[in-house]
Amino acid sequence: MGIRNTKVMNEQESSFERAQKHVQDLKGWYNHLLVYVVVNSAYLLFYFGLFDRGAISSYIPWWSPVIMLVAWGISVGIHFIVVNKGNFINRSYKNWENRKIKEFLEREEAKQADINKWE
Repeated sequence: MGIRNTKVMNEQESSFERAQKHVQDLKGWYNHLLVYVVVNSAYLLFYFGLFDRGAISSYIPWWSPVIMLVAWGISVGIHFIVVNKGNFINRSYKNWENRKIKEFLEREEAKQADINKWE
């Protein structure tokens, strides 16, 4: 009984640690998103001349804010996928592995059935 209780406690602790890590990852993503919104908002306000009335910002090329928004937005999206959908990718990979194993086992059983049929 003592060993079984220890095993259950270890499983609960590891579940807690995984949940705690997932929450930390989510916090990291929310911080990333917040920085993205704040920095890009300030950059766009500067680009449209709110702070300097166009004295300096008129020299910034038109494509600069577009590239910044898109490239950084892609990185925020990838971060989201890694934090929230990483399990989906792992499950898909595991499902693929299980299908392949099943396929190879069925092929081996078919070979054995052929061999046994002729014996």
